[in-house]
Formats: sequence, C-alpha cells, structure tokens
Amino acid sequence: MFLNSRQQAILKAIVDDYVQTAEPVGSRVLSKRFNFGLSPATLRNEMADLEEGGLLRQPHTSAGRIPSDAGYRVFVDLLMDQDDCLTEEMRVHLERFTFASSSLRDVLAQAAKLTAVLTRCTAIVRSPNLGVSRIGYVQLLTVGESELMLIVHTQHGASLSQVVEWLGVVTPEELSLLTNFLNHHLCGRYLDQVTDQLLVNLIDEVASYESTIRGIWQKFQVLKHSEARVLVSSVSHLIEQPEFVEAQRIRSLLNLLEREATLAEVLMLMAQGVLPRRSLGGSCSVTVAIGRENPLPELQDCSVITAPYYIGDQAVGEIGVIGPTRLGYWRAMLAVEAVADRLSRSLTRLFGQPSGTLISRRPGF
Repeated sequence: MFLNSRQQAILKAIVDDYVQTAEPVGSRVLSKRFNFGLSPATLRNEMADLEEGGLLRQPHTSAGRIPSDAGYRVFVDLLMDQDDCLTEEMRVHLERFTFASSSLRDVLAQAAKLTAVLTRCTAIVRSPNLGVSRIGYVQLLTVGESELMLIVHTQHGASLSQVVEWLGVVTPEELSLLTNFLNHHLCGRYLDQVTDQLLVNLIDEVASYESTIRGIWQKFQVLKHSEARVLVSSVSHLIEQPEFVEAQRIRSLLNLLEREATLAEVLMLMAQGVLPRRSLGGSCSVTVAIGRENPLPELQDCSVITAPYYIGDQAVGEIGVIGPTRLGYWRAMLAVEAVADRLSRSLTRLFGQPSGTLISRRPGF
C-alpha cells in the first residue's frame, strides 16, 4: 500500500501511542494527543483506509485501531524515530558489565541478563555450534581400570567430556603418549574436520591402539553433533505484558522457552537471512521478525529481534529478545546490537587466540 505523508504520520502516531498505552487508538484520541489539524471524521476515514490496506486492525467492533503485523513492519522499516546513540541509562548498564569471566557459559549468561535489563524483554542467546568450534586441546584421564575420560577443550572456552572404554589396564606412559598424539593431530582443527578419513590416517600411525582410537572417534561424533544450548533470561518480562494475561497464550510461550533445540532453530533461521538485516552503526547487524513473520505459532503474537555475535571474524551464535509486537523497537534494536558488539569484542579477547595447552603437542611416538 502506498502511503502519503498524512497516512504515514497517522500510522506512526497510532503505533507510538499503542506501544505506550496498550489501548486501541480512536480518532478522538488522535485528534487530542497529536497536532494533525484534522477533524475526527477525517482521521476516521484515513484510519479506515489504513485498515483496508492491512496496516491497522480493529480488535473489537466498538474499539479503536491497533497496528497489524504489516503496520509494525512499515513502522520499523520507514517511520520510527531513530536516535543516533544509546541513552545514558543504557550506557551506564553497558559499562557495568565487563564480561570478565573465563567461562563461556558465564559470559553468555551475563550478556543475556544485560540485554534483558536494557530492553525490559525476555533475552535469549544461542551458544556456539560445537561443530564450528576449534579444538584447543584434548585431555585423557583415567576414571577406572578400564575407562578413560575424554575432555575436549575448545578455543571458544567450552569443555566437553565423554567416557571411553579401554581394553586392559592403561599405564601412565600409554596415557601420556596417546594424549600427546591426539593433540598433535587434532589441536586447531574444527570438530567438523574430525572425519572418518582422519581416523584412518591415525590408525595407520598407531595400529596397536586401533580399538581405543575408534572408541575416541565415536565420542567425537557425539560431541560435534550435540545440540546448541540456548540461555533464556528474565521470562518475567513476558508474563508482565498485558498481551499475555490469557493463561493458554502465556503457557504455550513458556513451554517454547523450555525447548532449547526449537529456540536454537529459530535463532539460526533468523541468522540465515530469511528476513532483511539492518546495521545500526555497530559491527553486528540486527534482524527483526514481527508476529506472523516468525516460523512458530507460539511466537506469532511476539516480535523477535536478534543479532549475531562473533569470535574474531566468525559468527558463532546469536543474541536477541522476545517481546510482544507492541514493542519499543528502536530501543530494543539498539540494545541488542550494542550487546552483540560488546559480547563479540569480549569473546574475541578471551577466546580468539588458540588456548594454551597443558601438555605437549608433539606426537611422542
């Protein structure tokens, strides 16, 4: 629908007012609160045209209008006020968070909490895919007479472990030799590069340990196909919204927030460019999915705003917010981008360089 300047101003006023009040906006409210210089009758006619064009809807026969998903999309893409910088309040909160922990999970949890504070929405963050994680170093520890604990430390700061069976009794010398051998061949590789061909090459070098190498290999396949984790912060922000007073509506949304694999899929879909991305000046572009643009029924009364975060020049995950479609979009977009940018710089500083190993990388054979 082509909008003239008057229709744009009316649509913007309705979105702004509805975001603030959560009440349908009528023509008399518009004429009193906004200086259009138009009669209520003229405003009603313009609102009817906007409704016919799919940009407004009337929740009840006697009520005023509220924005539709398409109306919010026009608002976000063309009409919302865009300040060039973060508010002072947002800057203060950003400065208080240093992301100083050496634990990847702790850093991501801090980032999610910060995003929730800045936006007053529920925040979500997807941890890096293990398959695109580089191996920092590998440890093998004895946990019984015939079992080993395989611990893989990634350069993203994650530690992954699996139990491996060992036929017979392992000596400290054998454990050290095998650990050094694995580090020599695996350090710096992505988990996705731990392929069957590499297994064949390793067995050719150490045929006497074929059974153990194959057991370790199976555990690597388990690790690299592990599901991405999603951290959720401040669910209470959703519950407090008037849109979700109906028990069934909020119950289905809360159930979704407990399904990490499903949330991870949503975040990855948004990262794949199904919807347009928008750069607000930082290094991370923002994606906004409004209402029925979201792929899941549980999210079709919500807006989801996300941005990728990086380690070095590699996008490794996404951070974002879930809120009602009646959302302060510009503030939320600025906040998500600012946290993603700060998180990227912190993770690059903490994990961007290869982790120092605790044992020799030389093969020892």
